[in-house]
Amino acid sequence: KQWYQRRVRVLEKECASALAPKKIQSAIVAASEDRGCNIIIHGLNESTNSSVELETQVESLLVEPGETQNVKSVERLGRQSLTVRPVKVVLKSRDAQMSILSKKSRLKRTGKFDKVYISPDRTLEERNERKQLVDRLKEMVQRSPGKHYFIRGKEVVEAPGTTEN
Repeated sequence: KQWYQRRVRVLEKECASALAPKKIQSAIVAASEDRGCNIIIHGLNESTNSSVELETQVESLLVEPGETQNVKSVERLGRQSLTVRPVKVVLKSRDAQMSILSKKSRLKRTGKFDKVYISPDRTLEERNERKQLVDRLKEMVQRSPGKHYFIRGKEVVEAPGTTEN
């Protein structure tokens, strides 16, 4: 009888450890899906704590790409400090997110929002992967200044037609 009880405990532990990675993976997928309609805006001035003023700032920013009607909610992330906090914008659909991200380069042409950056809402793991890719990109540019590189998917790619000087 004791042998069976020990065996049951061992099997319970094995099953619990076998299920843990599946639960973790499903939590990661759920977090990515939740973030699928969000964008993060960096560098948007923080003049007051008014949520109405923040929404107006975001709407005037999104007029350039023509996407003001797709905003569900807007909020600042983190605690108030001396640095400018990022803004999380929840959109109505993933299509709206993709549309804004594809038109974000237009902000550089405007004088008002040339220091504002828009990125997709990423999990901590995705942010770490992206940071490694950016570091690798910087290394490659430093080694070969005449060539142009960019990040496509999860790899650094050399732009076609670039040559060394």
